[in-house]
Amino acid sequence: MTIRVFLMRVSAVLCAGLTALLTGTTSASAQIRLDTYVSGLSLPLEFVQDPANPSVQYVVEQGGLIRVIQNGVLQPTPFLDVSTVIRAGGEQGLLGLAFPPDYATTGRFFVDFTDRVGVGNTVVARFQRSAMNPLVADPSTRFDLRWGGATGQRSIVQPFANHNGGHLAFGPDGYLYVALGDGGDGGDPLNNSQTPTTFLGKLLRIDVNVADGDPDGYRVPADNPFVDNLPIVALPEIWAFGLRNPWKFTFDDPAHGGTGAMLIGDVGQASFEEVDYQPPGVGGRNYGWR
Repeated sequence: MTIRVFLMRVSAVLCAGLTALLTGTTSASAQIRLDTYVSGLSLPLEFVQDPANPSVQYVVEQGGLIRVIQNGVLQPTPFLDVSTVIRAGGEQGLLGLAFPPDYATTGRFFVDFTDRVGVGNTVVARFQRSAMNPLVADPSTRFDLRWGGATGQRSIVQPFANHNGGHLAFGPDGYLYVALGDGGDGGDPLNNSQTPTTFLGKLLRIDVNVADGDPDGYRVPADNPFVDNLPIVALPEIWAFGLRNPWKFTFDDPAHGGTGAMLIGDVGQASFEEVDYQPPGVGGRNYGWR
């Protein structure tokens, strides 16, 4: 499958476009143009910059490969292949990739995928890049986060095959944010999004800066909104709830002059799609679904 990965040369293109609007000029140099960056990808869901190397980007393919682009060239060897352990198709598969701020020194990264248990449960796994080649991950370093402490599971059970969420990103605070859909079917029949004792239909916020030997792979930040079970009894990992299928989210990055606010793209059902705005550092919000 050939796709276009669109790189916007922001300052040059937008400034030229703004100048054209203000002056009325229509020169070719002032127009936004779409160029094919790479081809040969299959079902790409994510385009992620390597924080340690500006010449390298990664593309997440739903079928289970993370592909490497170096200096604008798609490399033949994938960064990671989890195709044999995931359930892919429809809304399932390899769904997320995130590099922590200290990736250059730790070599750690995190992925989100649906496994082959039941209808396909959600796994958030930690890996490390290879010591021999930074453009290849070491699959033997896989560690699945354990949810809910010593009696918890290494996956989050999904009741249906759709609405898995799956996006991962590190916020300006250095914590990992994990998006989970309501578990699927129409109308959230299990009322997961409004149930504070399930991870489904939520946005989670966790601290993954823990030792390799930590049995859970994360700790709960002390300033998460429900760590004291106030104002409601809720799982402490929850940052926000009332979401249907938060497919993508992003931060207005303070490192580039942003405020740190979050924008969440949430899937609608019959009438509306939704983009939710979350002020910087404000957790505990209920976005209203179901």
